Amino acid sequence: MPYPSSLPHPLPLTMLDEALLLLQETRAPWNVQFELGTDHQLDEAGLRQAVLACCRRHPLARARLAPSPRGETSYQWDFADEVDRDPLRVVDCPDSAALEGLRTELYTPPIALDTTPGFRIALARRPGGDLVLLSASHIVADGVGALRLMQTIVQEYRGEPDPPDPVPLSTARNLGAVLAPKTRSEKWARQLEGLRRAREALDPPSRIAIVGGTNRSGFGFVFRTLKIGETTTPGLIQRAAGTTINDVLVAALHLTVQSWNALHNLPTDRIGIQIPINIRPARWLWDVVSNFTSMFSVSTAPDDRGDLARATAVVAKQTDTVRRHDRSAGLYDLLASAGKAPLAVKRAVPRLLNLVGDRFVDTAMLSNLGRIPDPPTFATSGPPELWFSPPCDPTCSVCLGVATSGAQLALVVRYRYEQFDADAAEGFTDLLITTMGSARPGAPETR
Repeated sequence: MPYPSSLPHPLPLTMLDEALLLLQETRAPWNVQFELGTDHQLDEAGLRQAVLACCRRHPLARARLAPSPRGETSYQWDFADEVDRDPLRVVDCPDSAALEGLRTELYTPPIALDTTPGFRIALARRPGGDLVLLSASHIVADGVGALRLMQTIVQEYRGEPDPPDPVPLSTARNLGAVLAPKTRSEKWARQLEGLRRAREALDPPSRIAIVGGTNRSGFGFVFRTLKIGETTTPGLIQRAAGTTINDVLVAALHLTVQSWNALHNLPTDRIGIQIPINIRPARWLWDVVSNFTSMFSVSTAPDDRGDLARATAVVAKQTDTVRRHDRSAGLYDLLASAGKAPLAVKRAVPRLLNLVGDRFVDTAMLSNLGRIPDPPTFATSGPPELWFSPPCDPTCSVCLGVATSGAQLALVVRYRYEQFDADAAEGFTDLLITTMGSARPGAPETR
């Protein structure tokens, strides 16, 4: 543990942690998916030792949740010297059906936070090479945190050094300092975020047409790999100045929802796409296992969705660097303003979403890790097989996870079984890729 003296006992949950915890208590578990494939069979004992070393390396992997004694206004983390249970299991997955069943078991149930660690790992034995699957509670680790866990596991397995985080955990989690407004105009812009969201909720977001959905609990996944280039993904490359690949992805998702609903005779008005934002400062953007994710929403009206270029321009106006920071930090300010309220009051807030008809819950989510500077891999050659997706809310029931390494973009469409059957999910994904201006790539059957 690199900073043993910097871990106060207890360590309070941040406002972002607490908001997710209370949301999970009333709606559904929030578990992050992160997977790494390899072209050979891994050593089970070596992988188990690497996982346990990872738990010793990252303090929140050994953190237990306990109520605060200070009038029950917040939660706190206590830290154990060792984890309570072995988080690794090994499962034979001879075909795609077995792997689908494993994913349902791994990603659907809530992860208990009163024992350690706050994640589960499965080693899937596939015919063409093993797959390591990580399900992490979002309250313990966001997408970057899950990536960091996997990086440590790979480094430990390979016997390679794993550099310490550049800041102590308690310093990193001082969000009041990390997110302090730099100017008066920024402070005002952040304070207006709550009003903006309330005004936007007067026009409830459209929902994605349900096709083949069942009452079965759990998630399905569709996996696609895109090669980023002029000929393979022209929609991503041939974009207007001042826009990003992420702007195009978000705009394409808006258009896909509209086209999908039109195919199934469902009208589409306002579409809201929730975008998680990594609020870590630039100097430790890829470090520290914790939850450093805030959220903001990008909306379009029917007139904004004439074509991909028009939708991308509308999205870009909402996602430029300044506005994105102001709006994501505005959520933290809103949560912090209620920080001293009793837990009973805080627990009641997520239930209000049901009372107002989920007006504040967006149509879908798109979480983009960005271009990973040092992607972890167990493979001996070739590009990494790396997959990531964010949690799925019962109402915001389709979530996209995007991770880029080199010229390869890995896309996961994660959906609730109540929303799609397998064929519908494949069709929705194909429509998304067509909207981006790319031919559909193939995917191995056993992913």
